[in-house]
Amino acid sequence: MRMENATDSELIAKAKAGNENAFRQLVVRYQKKIFYLAYRMTKDKDAADDLAQETFIRTYQALGRFKENYPFYTYVYRICMNLSINYHRRQKLTLYESRTENWEQMLEQQGIFPESISTAEEKNLTKLEGEIDRLSPDYKAVVVLKFYENLSCEEIARTLEIPLGTVLSRLARARQKLAQALTKKEAADEV
Repeated sequence: MRMENATDSELIAKAKAGNENAFRQLVVRYQKKIFYLAYRMTKDKDAADDLAQETFIRTYQALGRFKENYPFYTYVYRICMNLSINYHRRQKLTLYESRTENWEQMLEQQGIFPESISTAEEKNLTKLEGEIDRLSPDYKAVVVLKFYENLSCEEIARTLEIPLGTVLSRLARARQKLAQALTKKEAADEV
């Protein structure tokens, strides 16, 4: 039987057994659909091309976990959609950052930091970035993923492979540490 005539299930079984040509055939079969999906989401040919390639890379890497009773296209489509959504979040945040002069206000609007930081509105970006850089790696990771990557707490938990409660406690503790540090800097600046 020729690969072009094989069903998705047959190709997946062969690909899982190590047949790279079988996976290549799946890519050929769905690459245009995935590219057009990414293009519809991004309206950017280069971004769509990158997202389509990343979709198939991630699909290949996760092929061992793929359940054969699940439609392959739906699986690939979901991966592409997730990548596209993350792309949009990054683009939106970049655009928002470029329009925002007051980071503390932006962080409050993102729901990351308590309103008590609003008293430090005059603080500049450099001071806040410096304090974020001083956080321990565990705290810095949740702040960066929440703010820069705009991930939900659930997504952060999956990304870092830690419990959701740990994400929430680290985020709360990071908020507290940043608020304390900014308050100390503000007091020092007044002296």
